Formats: sequence, structure tokens, C-alpha cells
Amino acid sequence: MKHLQKKVIVIALLIATVTILAECTKRNQLIDEVSSTTTDNQLTSMKVVAGPAVQPAGGAAWDGTIDPMWNNATKLTVHAVVPDLGNGTFTGFVGNATDVTMRSVYDATNIYYLVEFATPQKNVKSAQWYFNPVTKLWAQEAGAPTLNADGTYRPAFAQDQFVMMFNIANSTPAFYTLSCYVACHVNSAYGTGTPPTGGVMYTNGPTERLDVWRARMLQVVNANQVNDCFIDDGASVGLGSSGTLDKNEVHSDWQVNNGSASTVPPQFQTAQAADGGFTNKQTLTITGTTTKEGVPTWVIPSGNYSNSAIKLSDTLATGAALKVIAVDANGVLTLSNGTTINPAVGTDYQQVGSGDGPKCIPGSVVAPFTGSRGDVIANAFHTGTGWRLLLKRALKTTDNANDADFTSLSDQPFGIGVMFNGADNQHAIVAGLNLHFQK
Repeated sequence: MKHLQKKVIVIALLIATVTILAECTKRNQLIDEVSSTTTDNQLTSMKVVAGPAVQPAGGAAWDGTIDPMWNNATKLTVHAVVPDLGNGTFTGFVGNATDVTMRSVYDATNIYYLVEFATPQKNVKSAQWYFNPVTKLWAQEAGAPTLNADGTYRPAFAQDQFVMMFNIANSTPAFYTLSCYVACHVNSAYGTGTPPTGGVMYTNGPTERLDVWRARMLQVVNANQVNDCFIDDGASVGLGSSGTLDKNEVHSDWQVNNGSASTVPPQFQTAQAADGGFTNKQTLTITGTTTKEGVPTWVIPSGNYSNSAIKLSDTLATGAALKVIAVDANGVLTLSNGTTINPAVGTDYQQVGSGDGPKCIPGSVVAPFTGSRGDVIANAFHTGTGWRLLLKRALKTTDNANDADFTSLSDQPFGIGVMFNGADNQHAIVAGLNLHFQK
């Protein structure tokens, strides 16, 4: 009888497992690129005495040269596809796909990655400003496709991105079966509130945390950094342990340990201000009226924006950028030195076809991350057919709470996301990957 009971329990568990995976399949959440052999999903990090000679370095550009050391590292190539989650999350991008090739090496101190993915369209622009000659107002390009008056769609304007997600200290048990989908709560019954279109990201309890490396190409090519983040259930910012269906719980590392942000309650803040740049937007009253209009805060009069960015250093007294201090009813901007920009002359500041004129203004000011948020050093180069991305991080950082620790050299499950073709958060996904360290 005891043996019979055990068999019944085992069968019940198998049925439950199949049922869960079937439910994931309904939402295109079945883990991709996983097979019975580890070679289909395993990224082996090769042990080396010292890291590659060509490394990502703060303040340095990269010409795309691949260090010869990488020729000895095993490649893992996976096919990343934007899934249909069944709730409109990725509308306009479902089915977009690209191949991603990853290599990794590590030494006594650091781990390195070389990531390559195909996308002929180089996107480093984000929320770019343009002038509308019909409305005579300034506006910003959208991060999602927008409907034109003729019924066609204008493409999205968003920077390319690459994301890696790791399980911190094995704190999230379901990560082993659902990988990065464990934090993607789409039509979830967990928590309270009404889930917004697209769902939100959070874990299922106060002890569950995920380490997220988000390589936004605008930040990478201008500041040589990845945005080092973590995902929890909201407990880190005073929202308790219940989780919320209507709020993302993706936080930059500095928000808790060594910084502050407007979304963080005062009792969780420290004296350090937010870093990494800020939105290049202000609201001014149109001259001679009481009407307010959103306009850029900073402009480089020459219209020459290196890597489509205004850097924080550009806004200093010796920098190339000038502050916008006034706007008139025709959209003419007055700058801090008394000069003006008339966007109605020519099309340099206007939408041109499916693109923008050459002097359209960046939507953000870029600055380096500080503290734990800047732990992952990066550089990127667009070859004309795709991106090459270099990543470097210490095997163990000083941020024990929000960063994965690789010093045990034990296998690490991970997942990746890829944003391309002007996508913002509409990313291609490959879950169920495994990082294996060569001993």
C-alpha cells in the first residue's frame, strides 16, 4: 500500500508539472532553446590567466576589434524571438527575431562576455525631439509604432538593448524552471490590484531577487556602462511583500544601497542624488501667452551630437550645449547666450519621411552611473549588420544584496532579452540558459 501511495504521489506531481508547462506554452512562455543536451543552452566561460587585451574601458570608444583570445572560447548561438504573450505586451513586434552569439571567459577577478546579434538598423536614439510645422509645437518620438493620418504606421524610435538576468543566491526557486519568465507576471493571479496592459515585473516574495544587466546602447556607447538593476517584490522600497500587479519592481542598484530616487520612500534613501543622466525636457510658457509647452532643456547649436547624445559634460560652463530659456508661438527657441533656433527653416529639426532631420535633439542627457549601479563595464560597436557588445564585471561585487556572486564557479541559470528594430520594451527572449565555468 505504501508503494502504491508513493506511485500515486509521483504521478500526481508529473501531471502537475505537465499542466504548468502547458499553461506556459499557451502564453508562448515555454522556455526556448532548451533540449536534452547541454550544448544547446550552455554558455561555457573559459578559464584564463588574464582577461582579453581588448577590454571595455570607461571613457573609451571601441572600433569593434575582437581580441584573439575570444577565438578559443566556445560560442553559444541562440535564436531570440519576440513572443506573443496574449495580452498585447509586444504588439507590433511579435515574431521579430535575431540570432545571438555569446562567448565568455573569466580570470581570478572578473568575468567577461562578448555578445553579437544581428540588426542592420543601428538605434541609439531615445525620445528624440522634433518640431511639427503644422502644430508649431515641439514633440518627442515615441518608443512604439504610431498611427499616421493616412493609416500607415510610423516606426518606433528607441535604442537597441541587450539584457541578462541571473538568480541572486538561488533566492528565486522558480527561476530554475521558468528562467526569466518567473518575473514576467502576465495575467498573473498573484498580488492585488488590476494588471495593466503588458503586465509588470516582480518576484513572488521579499526574499526573492534577480540580478539584471540592462545594456542600453545609448548609455553603453557614451558612458561605457550597463544599467545594473535588480528585481524584487517591492519590499526594498517599502511596498511590503505582497507584490503588486500594477507596478514594476525593477530597481537600479543604487536606489537602495547608495542612492535615492523619487520613487523610493524617504526612510530608504541616502544623501546621494540620482545618477546616470536625466530627461532632456522642461516646460516653458510660450512667450506672450499663458500656454505651456514641453521643449528640450539643452541644445547643441551646431546640431552635432556624438552618438546621438548630450553628455553631462556638454552642459557644464565649458561644454558645447546651451540651455533653452524661451520658446515663442512659432516654435523658435531662445538659448542662454541670446541666439535663437528657428526650426521652421528647412527640415533639419523636423520629421523627414520615416526618420528625423539631422539636427533633431536628443531626449536625454547621459552621465556615468556611480556606485553599484555602474558595476558592469561595457562597450559596443555596430558593424553595419549588427552589434558587438563587450561586458565586464567582477566575479563578486561589494553589493551582496543586489548582485549575483560568481566566485563559487557553480553553474548559473540565466535568460536574455534583446531589443532591436526600434523596439523599447518589446524584446526578443531566450530563457533557460546555463552559464558553466570551465575549471
